[in-house]
Amino acid sequence: MCRFAVLLLLGMLVSGARSAPSPSEDDAWRLLARRVEAQQFRHFTAEGDAEVQWGSRRVRAQRIEGDMESGWITATGDVFLADERGTLRASQMRFNLKTREGDLSDVRGEIEGIFITAESLRSDGSMLTMQEVTLTTCDKQTPDFLLSARSLSLSPALRLRARQVSLSAWGHRWVTVPYLSRRIGRREPGEPLLPQIGYSRRRGLMVYYGDLLPQRWGQVRYRLRVFTRHDPEIRVDLLRRLDRAGDQEPLRRLEPTERPGVSFLETIGTYSWRTSLDREMKQGAFLSVQANSPVENLQRTDLYLRGAELGYQTVHPVGGGLLETEWKLGRLQESPTLVTASRALALLRWQSRTLEIGRQVGSDIVLEARAGAYSGSEMYGWVRAQWGVYWNAGEGAQMGAGLALAATRGNSPFVFDRLETRREARFRLRLTERWGVDVLGIWDIEHHRWRDWQVALSLPAHCIQPRILWSYQQRQLQVQLSLVSR
Repeated sequence: MCRFAVLLLLGMLVSGARSAPSPSEDDAWRLLARRVEAQQFRHFTAEGDAEVQWGSRRVRAQRIEGDMESGWITATGDVFLADERGTLRASQMRFNLKTREGDLSDVRGEIEGIFITAESLRSDGSMLTMQEVTLTTCDKQTPDFLLSARSLSLSPALRLRARQVSLSAWGHRWVTVPYLSRRIGRREPGEPLLPQIGYSRRRGLMVYYGDLLPQRWGQVRYRLRVFTRHDPEIRVDLLRRLDRAGDQEPLRRLEPTERPGVSFLETIGTYSWRTSLDREMKQGAFLSVQANSPVENLQRTDLYLRGAELGYQTVHPVGGGLLETEWKLGRLQESPTLVTASRALALLRWQSRTLEIGRQVGSDIVLEARAGAYSGSEMYGWVRAQWGVYWNAGEGAQMGAGLALAATRGNSPFVFDRLETRREARFRLRLTERWGVDVLGIWDIEHHRWRDWQVALSLPAHCIQPRILWSYQQRQLQVQLSLVSR
């Protein structure tokens, strides 16, 4: 039988709509098969090496039935799906090419550099939910690392949430956990996959683990660090998102290491100075309970907190940048000073978008302010401005330098609340060749000394990224293992 090809455009859906604007080429249906039956240019059945395409999304199968108006198709027999995120193969599929909603059976394939097999896969247009899953970022036939789960969801931000999880590496199963939530990095280290190990001169050997547990009302985020020379550190956050129903990505704190979009000069956790600021307005509430929680503010890493704080956060795009606000109300005890007081605190932070100067140079501005009121009728305020300039010296090197000025007023009963630095300079060098090297230095201009050095070393790896971190301020060495999507 000779091969039969049909090209169907959306403008042909209604024969009487000649006056309507002609559709763009991206909105055209393309259908190729050995045999095609069509009803009023809307419903079609294609058999024999059938292939249908809408925009950049393409499906091949032995048999395809579809509705061009709604976008729904049903495909059976050696199904192949390709779109902007990757390619999947399945035994059968019901899928909407316009909205990316649908169900697939007996799935295997690749999504943004993540290789999966699953008994079933469901898409709601953005979130993928799978059953009886294996997942890896290794493209070897026998992967160095493999995650197996009874059920798993994958968000557009590459955050996976899996239940009844087994982690295997280099042919051996290492650990089984009831739940795991981690973000996979896009060509850069994501969140640490396994418990982190480290060493601190003050606190000895350390094991650190934390996770994010979704609940119907919100989320529970916990962190636990155990030391050989110090009491365990515990922090539990109850988080409630108020903006989009069902969105389980948490808002970050205003501490530099946890913010959603931070400056290249603030922490080695930021991998590129071309930071894309979130343009979506968000808000959320939280309750934090802490026990021996470390204060990593300036030189105060030997201080610890106990107590609880109720907070509310907002994120707004303002003035071409991003405005973050946070309000806190709580009662805390500081150790070893044993100061106990209630505190109401307001924090504001605005970061401009990166101003590109040509292809290699960029600049941004960060403005911060905070004000606190305490149960002893004391008040304390702090404002800070930071300006940074960045240079992309090539594909394998990025550099940055900046100046920060700060001013304080009033007094706080807590030592950790007193921000003393008035002027500081920051320097950053990041090399991303085979060995990744990242160095951030902070120079105290007033006291003429280095206040902190942060150093990260990323070892050559195929799909599991080992990373060694050192902080002079915290006197702490850490080792992380994370998944990287190539």
